[in-house]
Amino acid sequence: MISSFFPNWLRRHWEGEGGIGSLLPIAVPMIVTSIFDTLMTFIDRVYLAHVGKEEMSASMAGGITNWMCICLFVGLISYVSTVVAHYYGANRKNECPQVMHQAILLAVACYPICLLTSWLGSHALGGEGHSPVQSRLERVYFWYLAFGCIVALMRSAYSGFFAGIGKTKVIMVANCVSLVVNLVVNYVLIFGKWGFPAMGIVGAAIGTVLAGVAMALVIGVWYYREIARPEYQGGPRRHFEWEKMRPLIVFGFPNGVGNFLGMASFVVVISLLSRYGADMAAATTITFNWDNVSFFPMLGMQIGVSTLVGQFMGAKRPELAERAAYSGYKLAISYALFGTLVFSLLPTLLVSVFTPEAPGVDYTEVRKIAVPMIRASAFYLIFDAITLISDGALKGAGDTLWTMVIGVGWNWLVALLLWVAIARCHFAPIPAWLVFVFSIMGHGIILVWRFQLGRWKQIRMI
Repeated sequence: MISSFFPNWLRRHWEGEGGIGSLLPIAVPMIVTSIFDTLMTFIDRVYLAHVGKEEMSASMAGGITNWMCICLFVGLISYVSTVVAHYYGANRKNECPQVMHQAILLAVACYPICLLTSWLGSHALGGEGHSPVQSRLERVYFWYLAFGCIVALMRSAYSGFFAGIGKTKVIMVANCVSLVVNLVVNYVLIFGKWGFPAMGIVGAAIGTVLAGVAMALVIGVWYYREIARPEYQGGPRRHFEWEKMRPLIVFGFPNGVGNFLGMASFVVVISLLSRYGADMAAATTITFNWDNVSFFPMLGMQIGVSTLVGQFMGAKRPELAERAAYSGYKLAISYALFGTLVFSLLPTLLVSVFTPEAPGVDYTEVRKIAVPMIRASAFYLIFDAITLISDGALKGAGDTLWTMVIGVGWNWLVALLLWVAIARCHFAPIPAWLVFVFSIMGHGIILVWRFQLGRWKQIRMI
């Protein structure tokens, strides 16, 4: 046993239910999955950086606006992971596929609504400071992703099931297939290889959608194999069952609304920073790309914490749910400390990845802005870790309403402060970025306070 090599003080944190040792088998595959997701976005933008800085910036603006339009529904559907975890922890495994069936129905029903919200959200593209070329590219990228969003909805449902039962390796394998498809197809279509025409940002969008299709197919086939096992048999499979749909709606809807309003505030932040012009837009894209490298692995830890908390709450063992949350804090903060060192000491190297010496593209001003932005970002990485783990623990217990209220309120306060700094006080780019960096830290502090109150221990989801 690996823990036998640890000193006694460390073994106390590692061993037993809810310890770090029980969290890692769930969290590590999700961390790897998150790294794969980051790599897909990261390398796509490296590809597009060789095409032009407008294309690179447009992929970010178009991508996050698309996510804003569908994240309410993804948040609603993906909450199936927590509901499944509660049934699984309560040893009512035969009811897990029934919950999953309701999530699939929701995914199909939400697709036309996503197209409507995409039409509305498309009007947010091409704001002040965006050149006509960049605005056109944003819309092209956005609409390809919008029509393919049914893939994201179905993938969220299938992934949620495996996250809920703790078999996150399945999600990791499916995501690995998606990563390979993404890297190969995007390379071929963006640059025009193997007889295909060079399609630039259109190729990036098509490749991203096809990668999602590959993941949905792999994980979907795995799901139907999984539920053929004896422990999942014996329950009725109705087309619609309110008893199983109710927790998805009641607890998942605040989760989805929080995702939507939080992402909307982020779109406002990106739009405000883009007012400084194409160089600032490119520098912001580079900074948030590296921020994703630190953020998404911690998102994997958050999913692991949420799964364990859900399972222990389903088993009516809140003391172990609390221990699982603290194990998550220890892991995430340790990782964030490493990221803080990298961001502080190596910002020039990080920026150079996205600012190649490409013919006809001048990144000189972009480098001057992006290096101090990344160095300043080091200040909030630990607060990111605290925010994500607190949020995951509370949502895993079902405290989705207050996590929504706190998250939405704070994110829009950050957007308001940035608007005052840019539109009213006319701050230069770097001081405006510092306003964003230091104001975002408060979110995690409030969520920790909410977790410490312990009211989530009284919630009963099933």
